[in-house]
Amino acid sequence: MDSKSILAIIPARKGSKEIPGKNMRLLAGKPLIQYSIESALASELLTRIVVSSDCAETIAFAKSWEGVEAPFVRPSELAADDTPSLEVVKHAVNYYKEQQTEFDYICLLQPTSPCRAWDLIDQAFAHMLETDADSLVTIRKIPEKYHPLWSLGVTGNALQRVVQREDMPTRRQELPDTFCRDGKIYLLKTTLLDKDLLMGGKMVGYEDKSLPDININTPEDWELAEIFFKVWRKQQSNVS
Repeated sequence: MDSKSILAIIPARKGSKEIPGKNMRLLAGKPLIQYSIESALASELLTRIVVSSDCAETIAFAKSWEGVEAPFVRPSELAADDTPSLEVVKHAVNYYKEQQTEFDYICLLQPTSPCRAWDLIDQAFAHMLETDADSLVTIRKIPEKYHPLWSLGVTGNALQRVVQREDMPTRRQELPDTFCRDGKIYLLKTTLLDKDLLMGGKMVGYEDKSLPDININTPEDWELAEIFFKVWRKQQSNVS
């Protein structure tokens, strides 16, 4: 594999209405952000790893890890509930540009998706290079019962199909495979940022079937994640 420079960005702002302080909150004994830090450090391909945060505690924690950087405090205007991830990524990339350091690729790792196989980043990046893609997202197959072709919407007080077509499949075997983003990894060529895009150009997906997709956005999500990691660790200890 040709040498490519890759900047991993872990965004971890302080504010969270649903789960206050979630990035430093202990999930099955570890701060939530630690799962993404460990995933990044397990990669053999990442060039630099940076945590983007406006939280002093998170920044100090990130700096305690060898190989992880937290060289700036994210501006408050980029740490709001509605701040797009694109702006957070561009801010980090521009910081390094000012230090005369540029990267070929960006790897965005969201702490709210902590469940990644140890080699997922490198496998996904290899797939991106093999397919000559401009961007990659990890994906999960949508179960047939939730298939978009069978989804219903509400208009007034009546249900109607979201997708209207004459040749609507009536058997699950006839449904084409569809996928959704699982949030584990976003990979992109840095040049996409010039077009204000995180995903675009030739975009490909990489399906990770090894571990479930866990997205932590609500207290209920957190409880389910706690259960999963406790059970998973017990299974791992029994195997070893």
